[in-house]
Amino acid sequence: MKITTMIVPLVFVGIVTPIQITQAAAVSYNVSVVFLDDTTFTGSFKYDVKTKKISNLQGILDDVLMGDIVWLSKQLTWTKDRNGGITASVYAMNTKAIRTDPPINNNAYVTINFNALDPSLGATNLNKLAYMDCTPGALMGQTCMYDLSWHNPVIPMEGGHGKLSIKITPKGKSKVARSTCFFDWAENTYSEFSSIGVISQPRPLASYRYYPESQVSLGISSADSHVYYQGVDGSIQDWGHLSTWLDTAGCQ
Repeated sequence: MKITTMIVPLVFVGIVTPIQITQAAAVSYNVSVVFLDDTTFTGSFKYDVKTKKISNLQGILDDVLMGDIVWLSKQLTWTKDRNGGITASVYAMNTKAIRTDPPINNNAYVTINFNALDPSLGATNLNKLAYMDCTPGALMGQTCMYDLSWHNPVIPMEGGHGKLSIKITPKGKSKVARSTCFFDWAENTYSEFSSIGVISQPRPLASYRYYPESQVSLGISSADSHVYYQGVDGSIQDWGHLSTWLDTAGCQ
């Protein structure tokens, strides 16, 4: 499903039975980031969708090219951005003091970004994803291993597959992503979205499901948190902000 920005509001009419979902105020998530040089960050955090607050971000930074592994546990910053996303950084040391070329200490950090309505939708801005590793085993010479969109060069040396990605999933079988709850509700409410043979796939800027029987698609853009519908003729309609549908579907 190709997601584009359109303003064609469409409202479903009818009486529906919402799917109820029970979640604690703060939900625990797993997070996995792969940077352009194949360096990885694997960790977890807690997030409260009502307060838009992230806490306990921590995990392992693995410099694949150099083989350096660093434990990061000091979440020192988090902010809400203008794209409807959350950006947070976790450090190895209890300080944000860090600089490459030359390094000023042995610090390291990772910055993640995700959709404020549903972290499982991924990043609202991939350029926010970043890391810097200035620990002794990171890189020889007067620099650090890093992937920084604002730095020139973006990465300090050649290597890797050149693909930037982030994957976030709720912890525990009892936790259901809000986007998944919405898709499931739509399938249980409208016959057009038959779950038979459905193809579900995340994309860098969207999560969508394609329904072969009716040949239509339903998607959620992580760029603007809007729900999009693609009909048989290929036309795309903007059905409005996901938050409205989450209320209707009982997926809060």
